[in-house]
Amino acid sequence: MKRRLLVAVPLLLLVVVLAWMFRPRHDSQGAAYVSDRNVTLWSSLAQVRQPVATLHYGEKVDVITRRNENVNVRTAAGQTGWVDGGRLVEPALWQRSVELLMRARSMPVQARGRTKVSTNLRVEPGRTQKRLIQFSRGVPVDVVGRAVADWVQTPEEKDSSGETQETKKEDWFLIRGAAAGFSGEAPARGSEAASVSEFSDSPVPVAGWVVARFIELDLPDPVREGTAAAGVRTLAWFELNRVSNPSGDKPQYLVAGVHGAEGQPCDFTTFRVYTWDARHSQYQTAFIDNNLCGQLPIRVGKGPKGEPEFRFFLMDKKEERVFHLVQTVVRRVHENETNAVKKKPAPAAKPPAMTKPAAG
Repeated sequence: MKRRLLVAVPLLLLVVVLAWMFRPRHDSQGAAYVSDRNVTLWSSLAQVRQPVATLHYGEKVDVITRRNENVNVRTAAGQTGWVDGGRLVEPALWQRSVELLMRARSMPVQARGRTKVSTNLRVEPGRTQKRLIQFSRGVPVDVVGRAVADWVQTPEEKDSSGETQETKKEDWFLIRGAAAGFSGEAPARGSEAASVSEFSDSPVPVAGWVVARFIELDLPDPVREGTAAAGVRTLAWFELNRVSNPSGDKPQYLVAGVHGAEGQPCDFTTFRVYTWDARHSQYQTAFIDNNLCGQLPIRVGKGPKGEPEFRFFLMDKKEERVFHLVQTVVRRVHENETNAVKKKPAPAAKPPAMTKPAAG
């Protein structure tokens, strides 16, 4: 009996040691962030598998292991499973997306629209740049900037807009949108990789670069009709003000665009102002400038007398052009006039009133 115990105990210890050495390891290989609206966490890679959970955009996971294009991850709640590695981004790229969002949020909106097709948001202009998220068709977006990139057809992103591509360069829009985001607690400021959730509750705001022609701008009817008749491809539009009309107040518009194909060095080469003609109950083109190379953003505000004002720089950034809309007349404000307004001296203070000395 003792001899059997002397043999069994070492064997049992050996089995325990081997089981510990070859146990499934769950040490993290680093963090990653979910880069799609909804990602299924699967129990295994087998054909017969079960969904464990649904992960959302911005959710942080720990990477356990990788197998080809699939990644085994652990969530903040301790759930483990497999996801498509293409739906995750590394912390460095995630941090770039946060910085891009902060930049885009400080820029004035140049136009509003929605996606015409499934559209990839990328960290830089260009189809070979890293993808941040994919928007489905019909997602509302704000356009805040424009750039030009070389056109490269990639297997990942097919041009499904139904339009032929004949140019070697294409326009890209910097846009802001929203994704169904992670509602968990955001990390503290200054952490290694801040979460977009830090900036807003769900849905989470996102920003990125998209192919410009994949966005359909929500143009007001007067702008759409006027630019179509003039052969202008609209890139930005604004409501300058509203004027009284018996049937209801009518907005007056500024629109900027280009003639011709994509990939032009100027953000816009023409702008037009559409005002309401109350006498004939129709819109008219109050002003046209076709001889410029303008740069976005266009900034719209109020002049010194409360009149609508818009301003922009030419592409060389050396000259700013300022315009005022006075009723239905557009007037360019030259630099000397702008400086005169800025340097207008304050009225002199009145001398104190003289008082008679009190009687002694």
